[in-house]
Order: sequence, then C-alpha cells, then structure tokens
Amino acid sequence: MLLFNYPVEKNCLRFYRFTFLGFKEPITVEAYNKVQAKILLRDFVLKTPALQNKPIINLGIAIPIVGETTKVVDNVELVYIPNGWMPLFEYKRRADIEL
Repeated sequence: MLLFNYPVEKNCLRFYRFTFLGFKEPITVEAYNKVQAKILLRDFVLKTPALQNKPIINLGIAIPIVGETTKVVDNVELVYIPNGWMPLFEYKRRADIEL
C-alpha cells in the first residue's frame, strides 16, 4: 500500500461535500475545519425537511485553487484569492494581485 505524505495547511478554506442517501448531488459547505463544517451542515439540514433523518453516505474534501475556483453569490461571480473571495471582474482588471 502506497501512502502519500502531503503537507496540509491547517488554517485554509476547504469545501466539504456531504452526500446524503437518496440524493445524487452533494451538499457543499465552506469551512476551515470539519467541526465547523458539521455545525453549518446541521443548521442547513434543520431548515431543509427533505434532508432530515437521511444518513450521510459520503464525505469529500476539496481545497480551492487560487485564481481558478469560482462561485456565484447574489448574481456576482467570485474568484478565490489568498485573502478570501473577490469579484471576478475586479480580479481580471487587477494585474498586480499577489498570489
């Protein structure tokens, strides 16, 4: 069995993707650690009756890529930078961003 020992940043943003039994699409939670992700997921499930009493069958974790990972919030496309999220149009406009 081959194991990889990759360095892991302890305080970086991660995407926790929880898949529930009976649902094809996972629920993605942005958090800095698994405890925080589970708290945010619990709050979401309490507001979503269809997910209540459904077991989690898979958990995936991803780390955003600086300048590549995007999301849409309030019809504004954002791109991930080391300090957080920035509107994509501003990111493209600024050539002096420090990566």
